Parts: sequence; structure tokens; C-alpha cells
Amino acid sequence: MSNERNRRLMQEALDENLAPDARQKLFEQLNHNPDESAEFSRLRQVDAVLRTAPFEHAPKRLALSIMARLAEGIRKQPGISGLALAAGLSLVTVVATPLLLAAGWMVMSALASTALLSEILKQLVNLLSLIVGVLQLFVEEAQNIVATNPQAPALVAALVAIAVGGLAGYAYFNKRSS
Repeated sequence: MSNERNRRLMQEALDENLAPDARQKLFEQLNHNPDESAEFSRLRQVDAVLRTAPFEHAPKRLALSIMARLAEGIRKQPGISGLALAAGLSLVTVVATPLLLAAGWMVMSALASTALLSEILKQLVNLLSLIVGVLQLFVEEAQNIVATNPQAPALVAALVAIAVGGLAGYAYFNKRSS
């Protein structure tokens, strides 16, 4: 068996997703290969630590604190209106939260394979660079719109309020129906 295939089988065995006959074959192979046996032992230790690690929810005020610090840093830069700042921070939150959750899950599942972890981190850096570029473009375009159309901030504020109200109503009715 190839080394990568054995690693995948080890992960499946730890996740209890391996058929009994395949599990038996894996353990027989591990008995004949001390290096892979030691690797499986390390994987078991990591798995045990992760399974017993406490799951902590971030404090609700953490997001508000981060947003306030971002806002303070951006306010110090000239030329950014409050509405553009609010829209940009809202967009960052909406886009970044699911991406960060997915990235965290991928990193946790790839801890056993350094090559896989390295590739995931490279892809994550590329994705985050793309998001930063899009957000910079968004902020620049928002500044141009505000400079040319003084009514634009009021329109955007109304649209954001409508969108938030719509999302809240959607969440409320979904909660009631379940």
C-alpha cells in the first residue's frame, strides 16, 4: 500500500469509518511496519486530544469588539465615509464568516498530513488575497459613488435596512415553522 493510502486508511480507522476487514488488514500492515505504526500512534494521540478538547463559543461581544477596532483603524484614514465603512464591514462579516468556518474545518481535518495542510494553507492565502482585493475595489467604488452622488449613502442605508429586515423576517418565520 502507498503511504498516502495508508494515511487515509488510518484517518478512516480513527473516524470509525473503516470496514472491519479493511481495518484488520490495516492493523496487520501496521504490525509489520514500525514507522507507520508509530505514525498511527501519533494520530491516535492527536485524535484523542481533539476529541477531549473543550468546545468554546466565542463571546458574542468579540465580533463587536473586532468590528469596532476595524472601524477605528479605518476612520483614521481620510476619505472613507461612515456608510462606506459600515457597508464594507458588513460585507467582510458576511463573506468571511463562512469562509473562516470552512477553513478551520479543513485545517483540523488535515492536521495529520503536512502536505495536505500546506496545500490547504496556500489555497486559503490565495482565497483571502482575492477577497481582500475585491473588498478594496468595493471600498474604492463606494467612495467614488459617494463623491459623485450625495444621495447614494441614504439609498444604500435604506437598502441595507431592507435587506436586514428581510433576513430577520426570513429567520423568524423559519424558526416558527420548525
